[in-house]
Amino acid sequence: MKTDVTDEIMSLFFSGFRNLKKKLNINNPLFHLPFAQMETLHFVAEKKLATMKEIADFLAITPPSATVLMNNLVKLGYIQRASDKHDRRTVHLSLTKTGAGFLQKGVKQRCKIFSRLLGNLKPKEQLQFIDILKKMTAN
Repeated sequence: MKTDVTDEIMSLFFSGFRNLKKKLNINNPLFHLPFAQMETLHFVAEKKLATMKEIADFLAITPPSATVLMNNLVKLGYIQRASDKHDRRTVHLSLTKTGAGFLQKGVKQRCKIFSRLLGNLKPKEQLQFIDILKKMTAN
C-alpha cells in the first residue's frame, strides 16, 4: 500500500515539475537561465561575496561543475570574479549591476507564473503546501 502512495507521489511530483519547467521556460529573455543558475544569482546576491566552494556546496555539485556554471554567469556579465588579497587561490564572486537587474526582473516574472500555477489552490492549501515543502527539505 505504501509503495503505491509513494509511486503516485513521485509520479505527480515529476509531472508537476515538468509542467512547471515548461511554463517557466517560455520564450522570454528572463528565462534563458536554468533554474540552478537563477538560484545561484540569488545565493550570491544574499551573500554579497561568495566563494566557488560555497556555490558548489549550495548547489550540492562538484567544484568543477560550479566553475562551469559560474563561467556562464560571468560571460553573461551577471557575476564578477575578484581574487582574494590574502589568498590568491580563493576567488570571490559577486553580482554585477546587470546581474542584480536581471535577477530582480526574473524573480518578478517567475513569481507571476508561480502565482498563476498556485491559483488552483486555496490560501489554506498554499500554506499547507509550504509546510509540506519545508518538511521535505528539512528531512
